[in-house]
Amino acid sequence: MKLFKKISALVSAVILAYNVTGNISYAYDTGVESIEDPALEQYARELGMKTDRFIFYNIGYTALGDTNLNADDIYYKNYLQHCSNIELADKPLENFFSCVGAGYCMGISLASTLAHNKVFTPSDLQAGRENLIDIELDDEMTGNIISYQMRQRNTDFQLYMHWNLAHYTKEEKVDILLEKAQKATEQGKYFLIVLYSDRLAHAVTGIGMMDGEWEFNGEKYDKCILTYDSNALHSDEETNKLISHEYTPDCSIFINSETKKAYINFYYAVSMDKNLSFFALDDEDFMNFGGAIKPSDSYETDVSDISRIDIVSKNAYSLDVTRDNGEKYDGIASCDRVFSNGKVYFCDGKDFEVQNTENAENFIVNFTDINHAVKSKFNGAVNNIFKNETDFGFDTSATTEYDVTLVLEEESYDFTPHYKFDFSGVTDSDFKAIQTDRGIVLSSIDRVKCKIKTSDVNRDENGLVISAEESVQEDALSAVGDVLLTFDESGSLKYYIGENYNTEVQKGDVNCDGFINAVDATLVLESYSANSTGNLSYIGKTLGDYNGDGMVDAVDATGILMKYAELSTT
Repeated sequence: MKLFKKISALVSAVILAYNVTGNISYAYDTGVESIEDPALEQYARELGMKTDRFIFYNIGYTALGDTNLNADDIYYKNYLQHCSNIELADKPLENFFSCVGAGYCMGISLASTLAHNKVFTPSDLQAGRENLIDIELDDEMTGNIISYQMRQRNTDFQLYMHWNLAHYTKEEKVDILLEKAQKATEQGKYFLIVLYSDRLAHAVTGIGMMDGEWEFNGEKYDKCILTYDSNALHSDEETNKLISHEYTPDCSIFINSETKKAYINFYYAVSMDKNLSFFALDDEDFMNFGGAIKPSDSYETDVSDISRIDIVSKNAYSLDVTRDNGEKYDGIASCDRVFSNGKVYFCDGKDFEVQNTENAENFIVNFTDINHAVKSKFNGAVNNIFKNETDFGFDTSATTEYDVTLVLEEESYDFTPHYKFDFSGVTDSDFKAIQTDRGIVLSSIDRVKCKIKTSDVNRDENGLVISAEESVQEDALSAVGDVLLTFDESGSLKYYIGENYNTEVQKGDVNCDGFINAVDATLVLESYSANSTGNLSYIGKTLGDYNGDGMVDAVDATGILMKYAELSTT
């Protein structure tokens, strides 16, 4: 049996809901009647809702009136310390403030879930507190909540959540939600739920599930997933201040287990959205990986085969994916786009191939997985772009300018002291950057014409991250064949060629053919002339600065010729 009363203090004003991918405001409905169900309210108390919730609610910097958001923000600096390489290289300041600017719903949901599940205690969050309800939102606590809020920006978490939202059907996602809710109820645990539709993306805490009979708008529901929702507020009788609601059936997720329809009274308009779906997670180690309190150092959730593919093109293209077992599928047809202002796909597989079917210019394709990220820009008639387990490259039908950034994630490499590489140049055929255990193989059917820049993390005197844009080395290469790029013990750039790349390229051998001769001297002179007139050159200092004075010029060409003459007479 259900009773109704008008929503009063619960939704007395427009509240901002945080969108898990950006800032979206959503005005909750004030015209619907509130659900009164004493059985649900009593069950919520039995599940811990009297104490296992924060008194503060979902509010962000912008709502607090803090408009001076910059790189000196103390919470942003703390975020940098926990960033992965990929996150450091992907506009961390912009991502940080877009994530915390409008609300902390993800941080609140994760922290309350982990505290209730005894991964850590309320006193771990704030000294001397026995219950979450006793915790005050001071600077330290804000930092803790923000840390968990930023979990959704972690590469692995983001890939997994978005892949789930893109991969499963609406009905499958409801089944997964029911499965997680049943398991959590049996174990007496809380779990994370993300509500997603065209109008809302919001994180709540699933606290348990009850069977029953409910009816809304002519639709019957037999399952109720009780939630703690940081958007639900009411006025405290003693202080007259807005605080989070202990529990309200209005925020519960009612589900018809046969039709898979879902209804949330608090989000009435969203419930009417045919695209309303859910992401549910109960892996505590995954939730707390890199967390602020007693973080886990590993997790069992498998995200190794998931990749994000961003495509920017005004022309038609295809996306073909091959799984580890050899199964092929159409990535565009199989993966709904999620959280996208453009064309973004989350696919599972080992090989990805994007085909530009109309010879479009200005073609951009970016790949991200847990081991590395590849950002690519092309200005020319690009035919084919591909990424697989070991390499990334593209083929063209005409001269193409390329600009490729490769970011290597921690523990996925040990051949370099640097985490980020920028490769730019021109090609008439193809270009590949193939990561190996020893280094990166730069490959092309024709000559490899490539400018190279390596970047590292900029740290202060205490070793703490300041930024991720410290340029370490810049070089250029004009090689007749494939070249292995790597580094010696001092961090200096080295090149290797030949069978198994066992032959080190000597200074002066600027075309990397294994010989120092007049051809190399000519290339150095051409490079010097090009640089003098402001034109592009692909001869770098590592191989071209023969006399070590910091310049590639005619003096180096003379030195190379003298070395050639010496070698010719021995």
